[in-house]
Amino acid sequence: MKTPKIYYAGLYFLIAGLFSSCSSDDDNPSPDVTFEYLISEEEAAQVSVEEIKARFPNPAAALLIASDVTAYRVTYKTQFPAGNPIEASGLVIIPKNKTENLTLLGFQHGTITADNEAPSSYLPNGNMEAYVAGTVGASLAKGYIVVMPDYIGYGVSSNIPHPYQEKASLAQASLDMLRAAKELAISKELGIRKEVRLVGYSEGGYATLALHQAIEESAADEFTVEASYPAAGAYDMLGTAEWVVSQNRDLEEGATGLYLWALVTYQQLYGINAQLTDILQPAAAQSVATAIAQGSITAAQLSNNPGEVFTPSFAQGIQQGTNTAFVAALQQNNSYDWKPNAPVVFFHALADDIVPVLNAQTAESTMKALGANVQFVPLGNIGHREGANAYIQAVVPMLIQ
Repeated sequence: MKTPKIYYAGLYFLIAGLFSSCSSDDDNPSPDVTFEYLISEEEAAQVSVEEIKARFPNPAAALLIASDVTAYRVTYKTQFPAGNPIEASGLVIIPKNKTENLTLLGFQHGTITADNEAPSSYLPNGNMEAYVAGTVGASLAKGYIVVMPDYIGYGVSSNIPHPYQEKASLAQASLDMLRAAKELAISKELGIRKEVRLVGYSEGGYATLALHQAIEESAADEFTVEASYPAAGAYDMLGTAEWVVSQNRDLEEGATGLYLWALVTYQQLYGINAQLTDILQPAAAQSVATAIAQGSITAAQLSNNPGEVFTPSFAQGIQQGTNTAFVAALQQNNSYDWKPNAPVVFFHALADDIVPVLNAQTAESTMKALGANVQFVPLGNIGHREGANAYIQAVVPMLIQ
């Protein structure tokens, strides 16, 4: 059995230069204003156009980078689980050269495994989505305020295990982060539009589609989705699980660890009565049990071959639908079977062996059948990690339109 180090999906970039940090004299919103969601703000950094270009040394993108930006760490109110108030955190990046007609750009990050990779850390660690891609987004001449939730389990809520690939919590944390960012903009006397746009890759793509649905179904009086651009998300969780357990070959490194993380999340959140040995073969079950005891399921060393990780009975139960508890949990977290009012552009790498392309294909065909304005943009015959950078190259031109 191979025991590779587990890597995780997200946006990977070559960067150059250092960021300059500045501390704010006032870490909180004006005491004269009471907000429903925003608790506090803290300036994380000011970044010049020159430095942004150094972080993302792409000649074509350099022509689009137009503004210095300021990044703010924010703490805000949300719920987890539903009805239980907690505090969460994230990052808001604001352009300096525009104060009116600004658009909130909800940017949901990909999978991370360490707190210092969260957007509010604003460090060149892990996926580096906030440090590079989010900063680029806020610098575009179009005028975006980039809004990046940490998600539950990171930042100020790091005492809670991250509910990986759980639709409801990702949507709620992301929606409340948009609300907090709107209040932050108001506190700084910035003019923002009701229209928002949404982007995200991998877990962020999944969260983006879940957020799109949440806005249109429960927050349409606050925001109007202008368009969403989800990429490489597991929108069809049941279909993905069926595909995974049918594979008896090595997938992209770390893939099996991600699938297991989602299953354990559902087991814990929904009270599924299943032991690790019901799901995993003996060696894998022991490795995962040790990792959980040490406080990090993602530290488990697993084969890249699902056939060497999951038990035949578990695989059969998923494929035949007889494992009703897990099948119901997976179906509950599907995020594609609804009709969006705003356009949706799906992006996916065709050779993705972490999140199979069937997700974008199923979502596109289902939504089109419901009458939605949906498009699928293939990112080429490349894998999940290579697709991350290809996504940025493809989506930025759409964002400036």
